Amino acid sequence: MAGILKFKAMAWLVLLLGTSAPSVAAADFVDFTPSDRLVEVDVHAIGGASSVMQNYKSCFPQIQNLNVNMGASLGIGARAVFGLRGYLGFGTAIDVTLNNYNVDMAVMGTDRASMSAVFIDNHTYKVNVPVFVSFRFNVDRSVRWNVDVGVYYSYGFAGTQKQNIYRADINEMEELVSQKLNVKTDYYHSENTFINSFNRGDIGLHVATSLNFGPHLLVGVRAQTGLKNSARPNGVRNPMIRNYDFHAVLGYRF
Repeated sequence: MAGILKFKAMAWLVLLLGTSAPSVAAADFVDFTPSDRLVEVDVHAIGGASSVMQNYKSCFPQIQNLNVNMGASLGIGARAVFGLRGYLGFGTAIDVTLNNYNVDMAVMGTDRASMSAVFIDNHTYKVNVPVFVSFRFNVDRSVRWNVDVGVYYSYGFAGTQKQNIYRADINEMEELVSQKLNVKTDYYHSENTFINSFNRGDIGLHVATSLNFGPHLLVGVRAQTGLKNSARPNGVRNPMIRNYDFHAVLGYRF
């Protein structure tokens, strides 16, 4: 008799634990308790693409056709997130990136007697520092989903611009004369960059999402878009240039 009662008691215990497990897991998806760790640190590699948004055609009617093409963007960095609660953190990072994009355009002379085909390759090196709020959700016992929203500041410490310009003119004798011009110059604060020079500093929005697998692996994506005009004023017509990029992130958490 005692054995039967013991068996029934164990059966009820198992049943109660089984029915309560889903509600515990659901409650833990958003963890309002204090964070287990004061600071979480990771190192990461990033890779993706970068480019700019611009309004060249509306500023300069001589431009007949224009394409801005994204280029590869690669970098490395480190991130630290300070735990406020289980579901909430405040973080920052520092990344060093190599960024590329290219531009091609057809430009008609003001006298309609000349046409130029312009091909521009841009390469920049930047230090990028985002500051963000991190929302953390427990998807599984060993999987956490992070959503980061904030702002960034970046500083371009080096860069080059390569210009290949093919120009065709009709001279006074109505003969077609062609010429090729190759220019290589600094990207930032240079008077020789095409159309406008560029500012080193940039400020914009930072949005990222990632998954933590186990104690160490981090996999995610992020996007940044500039809010500041990166073109330096150079005359009556001042174009608007804004940087943006998309990256995949692979990191190791300590």
